[in-house]
This record gives sequence, C-alpha cells and structure tokens, in this order.
Amino acid sequence: MQKIIIIGGGAGGLELATDLGDKLGKTDKAQITLVDKNSYHLWKPLLHEVATGVLDEQVDNIYYASQGQQHNFEFTQGTFTDLDRDSKRITVINHNDESISIDYDILVIAIGSTSNDFGTPGVKEHCIFLDDQNAAIRLRETLINKFTSFCSIIDDHQSTDQDKIRIAIVGGGATGVELASELPNMVETFGACGRNKMCSDLLDVSVIEATDRILPALPEKTAISITKTLEKQGIHVLTKTMITKAENDGFYPKDGDIIKADIMIWTAGVKAPDYLKEISGLESSRSNQLVVKPTLQTSRDDSIFVIGDCAYAMQENGHASPPTAQAAHQMAKICYENIINILNNNPLKSFKYTDNGTIISLHDTAQGVVKIAGKSEMSVKGWFALIIHRLLYRMHQASLLGIFKTIRFARASKFMYKTKSTSIFCNRD
Repeated sequence: MQKIIIIGGGAGGLELATDLGDKLGKTDKAQITLVDKNSYHLWKPLLHEVATGVLDEQVDNIYYASQGQQHNFEFTQGTFTDLDRDSKRITVINHNDESISIDYDILVIAIGSTSNDFGTPGVKEHCIFLDDQNAAIRLRETLINKFTSFCSIIDDHQSTDQDKIRIAIVGGGATGVELASELPNMVETFGACGRNKMCSDLLDVSVIEATDRILPALPEKTAISITKTLEKQGIHVLTKTMITKAENDGFYPKDGDIIKADIMIWTAGVKAPDYLKEISGLESSRSNQLVVKPTLQTSRDDSIFVIGDCAYAMQENGHASPPTAQAAHQMAKICYENIINILNNNPLKSFKYTDNGTIISLHDTAQGVVKIAGKSEMSVKGWFALIIHRLLYRMHQASLLGIFKTIRFARASKFMYKTKSTSIFCNRD
C-alpha cells in the first residue's frame, strides 16, 4: 500500500486529499494522510472579509478531521519542520510540542505562501500581515480595539480633520484593494452599535503601490475603474510610491513625506516559507518556491510533488504560474491525475496554467474580467461580477463538500450574516 502524504490543507491540498480519498481511500492501493498546522480550512481569498467582520468564519470553516472521515483520508495536526529524502520521511511537531516522524512513498507539498516584506526595514516589527485566518482575526481585533478607543476621543470633543483613524495598506494587489474597500463599511457597522458619531468620514485609508497603477494583473481600463470606485469611497490610492522603511508613526517612501498611519498593513507580495529554501537539497527559486517539472514533480526528486503558491511551475510563455487560488485548483487536478497514473503505471500529464480571469470583490459589488474562450476577455462589474465572485467560492466548496452540502452552507452563511452581522462589533464593553 502506497503512503501518500499531503502537507498543507489550503485550496489545492484539501481538494487533492478529498479527491484521492474518494478514489483510493477504501482500496488497498494507498493510504492518504493530510498534515496541517491548523484544524480547519478557510478559502484564502476571503481573509479580508474575516478581517473586516463580513464573513463569519465559524460558519464557513471546514474541519479537516471531519472532512477526512467523510472522504477516507487521515488527518494529522502539526507543523511540518523537516524532510529526509533518503529515508522518505517528514518530521511534524504536534500541538503537544512532540516530534512525529511520518514515512511516505509519495509526498505532496502544498503549504502555500507567506507575506514578502522584501527585506524592507521595520515592516516585520510594525506591520500587520494577512497570511491566514488567525492573522485575519488578529487584524480584526486590532481594528475593533482602535475603533473602541477612538470613540472616547470623539465623545470628549468635536472631531476635526486631525481626529481620524489612519490606516495605510502597502500593496495594490487584490488583497490590499479588497481589504481597503471593506473598511468604510466596517466603521459604519461599528457605528450602528450605539456609537452614533462613528462613521466612514472618520477613516483615512491609503492604498500604497510601488508601480504606476494598482492591480497590474488586470487590464488597465478595469484597474482605472476600480481606482475610481475606491476614491469614491474616500480611499487614497497612491501609486509610484516605493516604501523604504516602516516606523511607529507610519511608512517612509523613497520620495515625498511620511505617510502617517495608526494601523499599518502589508500586502505587497508573497513568498514561500523561508524553511523551504533548498530544503533537503531540493531546487528552489528566489522566493523560496520549489522548482517543479511540467508534471509538478520536483526537479530533483520524482517522489515529491509541489502544488499551489509554493510551487515554481514555469509555463510556455516564460512566466511561472501565479500564486492564486485558481492556479492551486488546477495544479491539484493535474497532481491527482498524475498520482493515479503513477499507481497504474501510466504516462504522466503536464500542467498548463489557464487564466480564467480575475474578479475583485469590492464592498457590495465587484469588478474584473472573465475569460470567454482562449484569449477573449469580457469586463464585468456590479452585481453580476459579485455573483461570479461568490460562485467561485461556492464552486470551491462544492469540490470539497458536494453540491447539496454547499447549498446548505450558503443558506447557513446567509442566515448567520443577517442575525450576527453586527454582533461582532456590538458585544463589546
């Protein structure tokens, strides 16, 4: 029986474990084990909604142990720390700080990515990152605590232009833009809980981007439209602004004055975790991603596959596949087929990334592009774009839970949003 270990329960890892479990879990061909440091899964593109209180993470979490029980794979909770390729063994530290060794025949590394500060001085010390659900919850608590303390200030005297909550977000990609768009609504919801003086006018939000425009992955026309939408919300969009350091009082750009901020958030880029850099002699990229062949096997070990953000998969156009959820989903499907092919002694398939478009979720609306066929694109905005964005999430859920459970999840999420949308802000001293 082949021992298949999957490290990381993100968009790609959990889909792969579920598919392999459904196919092989009840056979004598393979034993599938998923390893993750957390006990639950949440779709990473929704982290900004957790951070701003839009999404109730308790409803949308998928617990690995329950998923494994229903789809015939085992789950081990622990932090991956070491790889021994010679003995085909990984080391995991569990919640009791005990070291556990797990043998494998086929290993899949799908541990995702972390924020990349590019070595900018002061960023680690002064900025908040948005790497996972725990980080999103910490950011939410930081925002709520700031709002709460600010209430006492505006209760004592008439507010002025100086009396504002200054939030600066470095990074004009999807995460930074979506987070910024939700912040004004977060303050309005907070104000609805008896803090009548709290409103979005008291926010001073800036999105800071080093290049000449935000959302470089989108067509320029769409990016300009989204910029105007943000500016209508009162959000400052600062482009061509390279940050050289971060200190207690704010960000210091290469040119111009300090961008003062009470809360500093960094979403400027991602990299694979530092410990993956040449781990056990495997080839890695400048951003710590593990280099893979077209089959998604590592360049130096055919028994190890890598998928998702931590995979450096060069494409025919000369660019590596992007660190996005849709790339992780596509990799999971090819990895699944190739593992089945290995067990059946069949030829392996090559991974070719297909860009199906990008939708940016703004508050109560969305904008972006979808791919119609080949290189054809269609710009979408408003409620239609929002429906597409939500459908992408529900499709991810359906791949894990099935259609009927996903429908129940959607109904529960909608009910909980209506009944608890303000409780997270109102149940405060």
